[in-house]
Amino acid sequence: MATRANHDASRMEGVINDMINRSPHSEGIIKAFKPLLMVRERLTGELLLEPVDHSRINREKLRKGIPCTGQVPFFLQGDPWDIMGLEVAGAVRQGFPYLADDAAMLENGIRSGIVLYKAFSDFPKSIEQAVEKWSGAMNVKPQLVGLVLGAVARIILQAKTNGLGERIAAMGWEKGYCPVCGAHPTIAVIREKITQKWLHCSRCGHEWRFSRMICPGCEQESASGLEYFYVEDKKQETAFTCSHCKRYLITLNHVSDLGDHDRDVSAMSLVHLDIIMQEKGYAPMTWCEWNAIYPNGKPTSVC
Repeated sequence: MATRANHDASRMEGVINDMINRSPHSEGIIKAFKPLLMVRERLTGELLLEPVDHSRINREKLRKGIPCTGQVPFFLQGDPWDIMGLEVAGAVRQGFPYLADDAAMLENGIRSGIVLYKAFSDFPKSIEQAVEKWSGAMNVKPQLVGLVLGAVARIILQAKTNGLGERIAAMGWEKGYCPVCGAHPTIAVIREKITQKWLHCSRCGHEWRFSRMICPGCEQESASGLEYFYVEDKKQETAFTCSHCKRYLITLNHVSDLGDHDRDVSAMSLVHLDIIMQEKGYAPMTWCEWNAIYPNGKPTSVC
C-alpha cells in the first residue's frame, strides 16, 4: 500500500522533472538539490515528531509581529534528530559532490554523539552559532553544516505547521516576514485572476498574503520606488525591487494554482534573475541555499 510519504516524494519528483523540461537552463541547480528535496518531502510525511500545541499561539502577539516560533517551542528534544541528520547529510553528499567528504564526516560525527538538537535550542540564532562551532571543530565547510541544519529545520517546521495556515490568516498577520518562523520570503506569487501577492518562506514552507504596494523587506508603502524587472518578454518571471532598501524578490506573475508546483523549485529555476539583480547591486530579500551567487556557482548560505 502506498504511503503518504511515498506519494509526496513521487509528486515532488514529477514537479522537479517537469520544471527541468520547461526550464532546461536550470537543470544543474535543480538536480543538485533534488536528493535534498526528495528526502525533505519523504521525511516530512513519515516521521513521528512531537506535536506542537497550536492553541498556545496568541492572536495579539501575532499582531505585534511575534512569529509562531517566538511563542511556542517547535524544536523538541524527543524529535528523531539522528534520523533526520543522517538522511539529510546523505542527500547532500549525493547532490553536492564537492561537499561529499565533509558530509561523510558530519554523518560520522552524528553517529559518534553530536547532538543536533543543541543547534535549535535558541532558534534561529543557535543555528548560526552551531554552523560556526561545528564546522571549526570537525574541519568541514560551514555551508555543509548550514545546508544540513537548514534542511532539518524545514522538515520539522513544515511538518509541525500542517493545518496552521488558516488559523494564522484569521489572526491578521500583516508583516513582510514569515508568521511561522520569522524569515523573509524567497519568492512571491501574484495569482491569476485574483490579483493578490503571496509570499513564500523557504525556511519553513509557509505562504501568506501580503500587500502588493509594500516592500516586504523595509515595509515602505509607496507607489514609487517599487518596481519590477524582467528579462526580454518573460513578464511572468520578474524580480520586484525596492529602491529604499535595495533588495529584490523573485516574483511569478499571474500564476495559476492548477497543477502541482513547489515554490522552492520555481525559485531555483529563476536563479538567473538572482545573478542579474545582484550584479545590479541589489541583495535578495533573504539569503538562502541557492541565491548566494559566487564565481564557482556553489551555494554557500542558508535560509
